Amino acid sequence: MLDGVRHAVRVEPVPPSRGPGRIILLNGASSSGKSTIATTLRDVLDEPFLHVSSDHFVAAGMLPPRRDSGGPFDWWRQVRPRFFASFHRCLPALAYAGNDLIVEHVIEFRSWRDELAVLLADLDVFLVGVHCRLDVLDRREQVRGDRRIGEGRTHVEVDRIHTFGPYDFEVDTTSGVPIELAESIRTAWQHRTRPGALRPPRAAIG
Repeated sequence: MLDGVRHAVRVEPVPPSRGPGRIILLNGASSSGKSTIATTLRDVLDEPFLHVSSDHFVAAGMLPPRRDSGGPFDWWRQVRPRFFASFHRCLPALAYAGNDLIVEHVIEFRSWRDELAVLLADLDVFLVGVHCRLDVLDRREQVRGDRRIGEGRTHVEVDRIHTFGPYDFEVDTTSGVPIELAESIRTAWQHRTRPGALRPPRAAIG
């Protein structure tokens, strides 16, 4: 009691324990429609999922000004590798707190897929390959205006992001992302089997 006023002690709500969250991981080139899939899929799922993307971190302003001249600010050799290593490690943290996740990503290197497979090895992960015709990627980049022209094509032709291993499910967004496409992912996820396609490399298991 302070000055005749009773102050109630606020207690943080604690949800019932439900175990680790599940992850739907979308891998596709820039401008392939991953963000649209993620938001549409989140709307058609019967349970709450967090939509997680490295672009969200970038849009929040967490990165320092980009410099490419070497030194600690070097984007390609210093800042970028640490940023994505951190992004990969935040995913199991979110899931182990009980959050279901829809993650959109461009898995640019085989080492990234291997790293994710190890980090998420004990979690329920459903890996979806998001494909799109190259000329459509080019056209979408021109319309968006916030992407380097040819970035999506580079992801497919140079980085070869769809060649590092199998998927649990695959979709093609060349004609767009109708609600039926999101529903097809939901149905496939509901009928998934484990273990899924994202598995640690043999060296990591041994």
